Amino acid sequence: MSSAAHELERQARCFAGEEIEFRETRRAVANSKLVEFRRQCWRLALLARQGVVHKLHAIDLLHEVALGHALVRALGEDRVTAMIAEAFAGSDFRPMASEVA
Repeated sequence: MSSAAHELERQARCFAGEEIEFRETRRAVANSKLVEFRRQCWRLALLARQGVVHKLHAIDLLHEVALGHALVRALGEDRVTAMIAEAFAGSDFRPMASEVA
């Protein structure tokens, strides 16, 4: 094999390793977004149960955040909706604190 062929082979291996590392970086960032998104779903659901925020406003915000941070594109609308639904499943309607004060 010529030195040019060896160089091309070395570069191909290098680029393949680079792609693996870049993919891992993308996955790690996406996972951290997912963890925080899920945490915020539960936080807002709790606040909705306590009457601090409107349930529908919180759900709308979570959808907006999921779209803005490409979670819908990465995970799909059904999965994002399921995460929100899971957090809000037990939150029945409670009036806003300002409405009962």
